[in-house]
Amino acid sequence: MPTTKLTIVPVTLDPIINNLSSVTSQPQAHVPSCIIKSTDVEISFFNGVDEHIIQVIMRELSSR
Repeated sequence: MPTTKLTIVPVTLDPIINNLSSVTSQPQAHVPSCIIKSTDVEISFFNGVDEHIIQVIMRELSSR
C-alpha cells in the first residue's frame, strides 16, 4: 500500500455572534465554514456537520 504525505493546514473558525438585542432574527447565511479544494473536487463544510462525516471524507481524499 503506497504511503502519501498529507499536508495539514491550520485553520481558525470565527465564532458565531448571537445578537440578542435584535427584535427579529435573521436567517443564517448559507456560507461554508471550511472549503477543501482539490484538482477534481471541491468540498464545503457547514457549521454543525458531524465529525464522523468529516473523518470519512478525509479518509476518502487520502486514499485517492
